[in-house]
Amino acid sequence: MSHTLYAFMTGLGFQLALAICLAGTLFKLGLFFKRVIKKDAAFLTFFSFWYASRSILFHLIPFASRNSRLNPQMTTISTIFHAAVITLPLFYSAHAVLLSDSGILFLPRFPEIVSDTLAVAGVAALLFFMGRRLLLRDVRFISSLMDYLLLGSLMVLFSSALWARFQMPGFLLASLIHIIAGNLLIASIPFTRLSHIFYMPITRGYAGSEFGGVRMVKDW
Repeated sequence: MSHTLYAFMTGLGFQLALAICLAGTLFKLGLFFKRVIKKDAAFLTFFSFWYASRSILFHLIPFASRNSRLNPQMTTISTIFHAAVITLPLFYSAHAVLLSDSGILFLPRFPEIVSDTLAVAGVAALLFFMGRRLLLRDVRFISSLMDYLLLGSLMVLFSSALWARFQMPGFLLASLIHIIAGNLLIASIPFTRLSHIFYMPITRGYAGSEFGGVRMVKDW
């Protein structure tokens, strides 16, 4: 049973998760741009790829924006977490093998010490984010059940990966849980706060175009 589920989750299940993510993203972006055109059609007249790209770049570089410098602890931990969650799915050795075997991508692989360090750092960052939502009143006030479920799902993803990596008792089950959690998170991207993956360039591009091209000031 577990072998059948494993084969499904690494094959058709993974493909379904990607399809749901892609279709959901296109649908949500379609609705988003429809609302933008209806409420602020002037945006199209002053949008600038130069100012948009400049704004996106400066908000991606750690400590390049003023707000990131005002919150050095959050910036540092967030940068480490994003480095882990973006690179490990692509360059961790087991993932790279699955991707190459499927014919999707052929990528280099991280040394194990790098992958292990990033995974542990990812768990530590998630504990920080959870504690922040639970202990800081302002953050707790704007947090929803979905936010806690998302953090919990990411924690399951990282912790099950470490469990399987070090082959602790039950590591085969941990591997299966990790794959299921990964597929569910991929499918959920358009419908949760993970959607900032594609909304961030759009909103930053909007702000960069307005501040740089219209107001002639920096937005970082």
